Amino acid sequence: MTEENQNQMNIEEMEKLVNGDPDILIKKMEELGINTKDLDKDIARVMVKKMFSLNDNQFDAVDFVFWIAYFTERNAEELIIYPETKLGARKEAMETIINKLSFGDKIKIIEDLYTIKKDPLVKFMRQIQDLRNNIAHGCFENLTYGGYHLSDNRAKLKLIANLRDILLKK
Repeated sequence: MTEENQNQMNIEEMEKLVNGDPDILIKKMEELGINTKDLDKDIARVMVKKMFSLNDNQFDAVDFVFWIAYFTERNAEELIIYPETKLGARKEAMETIINKLSFGDKIKIIEDLYTIKKDPLVKFMRQIQDLRNNIAHGCFENLTYGGYHLSDNRAKLKLIANLRDILLKK
């Protein structure tokens, strides 16, 4: 048997490798010179799309909500950390504490310490939190803002403009 034949795998061996321990699969891929960086970077998206029949508009809305939620939550952190450090708190200590909180906890702190109950920023952050929760629960039809689905650029522009206006007042 030649070395080339020894290195070839049959279908059963490949299935066992793919369906088995991922560390062994990765090691074998490296032995064969397969660069994992060449794999599809959207593998999770492809899996979800095939298994649950999501469309590109739904993925577009999910991407937008993820990044706008990230942006909003980071702003919420700064709205807590900045005033506290100006009052003498250590920045590193505040960051450590705030990083352990959920988005909802951060909103509640802003509501309790820095704003009134009906503050537009608090209301907006809760809307973003609800959008993020809709993603987690697979309620993609609820990814709307201002009368438009968040796959529609009109919704995105409206949401960003409203966020801008609210943050400029802070």
